[in-house]
Amino acid sequence: MTEVDDQQVPGSGDQFFSEESRRALAEASRLLAERLQAHTEALLAMTGGPDEQNTLYEQNVALEELVEGWNDAVFEHTGTAPLLLEEEGEDEEEEEPEEEQEQLISVVSRFDLRVVDLDALLEAGRSAQERHPAELDESGEREPVDSAEQAIYEISRELGEAWFELPGVDLVAGARAYVVPEYPFEPLEADADDVVTEIGAPNGVVTHAETWA
Repeated sequence: MTEVDDQQVPGSGDQFFSEESRRALAEASRLLAERLQAHTEALLAMTGGPDEQNTLYEQNVALEELVEGWNDAVFEHTGTAPLLLEEEGEDEEEEEPEEEQEQLISVVSRFDLRVVDLDALLEAGRSAQERHPAELDESGEREPVDSAEQAIYEISRELGEAWFELPGVDLVAGARAYVVPEYPFEPLEADADDVVTEIGAPNGVVTHAETWA
């Protein structure tokens, strides 16, 4: 027998064991006994034919209704419910597994460089372009390496972030942050018109930071 939570227990007042609840329980028990006997006889007479499915369903529904009524009558009389029956429409929905969020890390860096030997830098940039030529421009020619920024671009295409090894260049300052973004996360738009705005670090937790000067 299962006690129902947050309900008054027998003996704690005049709510239970009244003459009215006694008569109601007796009637509910009589109806349930009759229905149970009829239900059993109907099932024993079945052979499993396809035309018996509707009859079986009707028999089950009729018995279920009387079982619920009897269970309610027991509760009204004793304050306890022998059967834990789920009421229609109160079935707990199956919890859907939470969608696992992919792990993301944003690495944002900035390096300020001072050119101290432009000729050495341009020569290194042209050599890098020869070894790793970039896409040709609209005229079908390579971008001429005649500026510090073009030279640094060509060297970086070949070596990556070679800020400490650029010929003719001193590192003024540098900083790098590793950020675990907070959701909702707006990813970097590589094709955005305003690339400078996109380079900013997203909202999140900085896990590591490095600085150079």
